[in-house]
Amino acid sequence: MKPEMKLSSSLSEQHLPQKSSSSLPTQIDNLRIRYRQGVQNPIGHEPAVPFGAPPFAVRQNAQGNNFYSCGSSISVGNNREGGTLGCLVRNAQGELCGLSNNHVSGSCSYAPVGLPIVAPGIVDVVANGLPPFTLGFHSAALTLVAGAPDNIQVSDNLDAAIFKIHTPGAITSFQRTFYDTPVQTMPLAAGMLVEKVGRTTGQTVGSVVSQIYGPFPIPYACHMYGFSGPVYFDPIFSISGQADLFSDNGDSGSLITHVDAAGERFAVGIVVGGMTDGSAPGGKVTLALPIEPILQQLNVQLVGGHNV
Repeated sequence: MKPEMKLSSSLSEQHLPQKSSSSLPTQIDNLRIRYRQGVQNPIGHEPAVPFGAPPFAVRQNAQGNNFYSCGSSISVGNNREGGTLGCLVRNAQGELCGLSNNHVSGSCSYAPVGLPIVAPGIVDVVANGLPPFTLGFHSAALTLVAGAPDNIQVSDNLDAAIFKIHTPGAITSFQRTFYDTPVQTMPLAAGMLVEKVGRTTGQTVGSVVSQIYGPFPIPYACHMYGFSGPVYFDPIFSISGQADLFSDNGDSGSLITHVDAAGERFAVGIVVGGMTDGSAPGGKVTLALPIEPILQQLNVQLVGGHNV
């Protein structure tokens, strides 16, 4: 497979006339160029209805004990929302924490430290369903600043947050019923076959289309706190599902993994958003951030083998 370069964000938001697109180069040296057109899906709307399964999983171990799993629905306790618990991590103090997007468990940096994080997320609480419980308490969030690249340090924007787990005995590091969270990481890269487990679409497989060229905007709206505007990210990657959607609204925060040729699983990224794209399976591509800078900035380590 030849590497691909995706069109820069300034042009990818435009619908190019056929005459204009035909005049654009299709290859530079050995680098094939694909001009994909789409519109970023705003972050802040109510998540989609889960696809054919509950928005969470309670996993039973060999001893018959039940644990709420990663890849399941969570939200802040004071708003009707729903996102995904990506994985478990351990902070510098040795405390067990949950990792998700800032816009899922950090209210776009407006959640006060100590705010309860509930499971399942408030939007997924239904009659005769799993009663919601306090999974943890908001602890820290990374930078999430709206504004043009001329005015802000775009590379500082990392949509991620952690919360301290309230009862470690209630949670497992397993990604629903599919596989355990890996403790190893590697850089996210174009052409990589990847997998994720999320609140809305469950377990899916896809491939990394490319790293998007230049700072790329995603529109945010946290109405509860009056936060809105485009947040630019660089680097950011696009992922296409193999046969259908790789992710949808509500999968934000899902941990993205890759299995290498030796069969070893690595954490590589985190789902942050999506973009409509008629040429992609399911009509959308996923927007993802690399996991390594997030772990470094939060000063945390991935946790596997917890209550598996």
